[in-house]
Amino acid sequence: MARVGASIVAEVCRRIVAGELRPGDLLPSAKDIARELDVTVSAAHHALARMRQDGLAEKAADGPGLVVTERAPEIASAWEAPTWGRDAAPVDAQIVPLMVRTAIESADADGLEVTSMRRIAGRLEVESATLRKYVRDRAHLEILMADAIFAEHPPPESPAGDWRAQLEALCLLQLEMYRGHLWLAKAVSFKQPLLSPHVVAHVEWAVRALSGERRLALTAANFVRGHAMRLAQEPALRELGAGEGEGGHNAALFDFGLQRLLDGFGRLIPAHGKS
Repeated sequence: MARVGASIVAEVCRRIVAGELRPGDLLPSAKDIARELDVTVSAAHHALARMRQDGLAEKAADGPGLVVTERAPEIASAWEAPTWGRDAAPVDAQIVPLMVRTAIESADADGLEVTSMRRIAGRLEVESATLRKYVRDRAHLEILMADAIFAEHPPPESPAGDWRAQLEALCLLQLEMYRGHLWLAKAVSFKQPLLSPHVVAHVEWAVRALSGERRLALTAANFVRGHAMRLAQEPALRELGAGEGEGGHNAALFDFGLQRLLDGFGRLIPAHGKS
């Protein structure tokens, strides 16, 4: 699959160099690539993960999918297919982020349940034993996947407003992450955050907003996670718009629950935590 993926990337590079794809343009989805180039969807996902790893593509800022990066023309003109496959181990610096990105793409497309170490090894055309040199097991892989998503959505460096406004903004940011990756709520854990430095960053940010009240920060994080678990289990709730039917009702319930949670926090945090 790595060879097929490389041929897909090479074709995208050709289009970028030729000016058919320009910085900011939306790249075709994996399904569109598979249909156009007569390859498997899995190979297309592998190629998209490779393009992101190599700096040719990045997540769209205003919606789903990937877009061509500003540096893509320069990168595409010099891009060469990777030389590693089953007959050569990948470079250490490349393998872990590529594993994680491939696993995320797999989970987004097919679900967390089927995203196994064996499946990722197959997509990368390496032996499972090679991957286990860097990732202990499936649980470790899920921790890395969740941490990578949180790393892409850091809390604001200079938060605005009082503790309530800050915490509300963080909860909405986390909800957006979960909506973009429906498997994430199942994979993330706040019980052992030290295993996930970027999850820790979210928790510590909330702790600072709440004047050191760690239990309240974890309560807020798990409130959002619990709502996201329901979204993942009930597709109708996320398919409807915010002002329509059951989906809109669900959004209103989330906002109502969050506001009541923050009302309760207001009675518990120290006086100096209020503005």
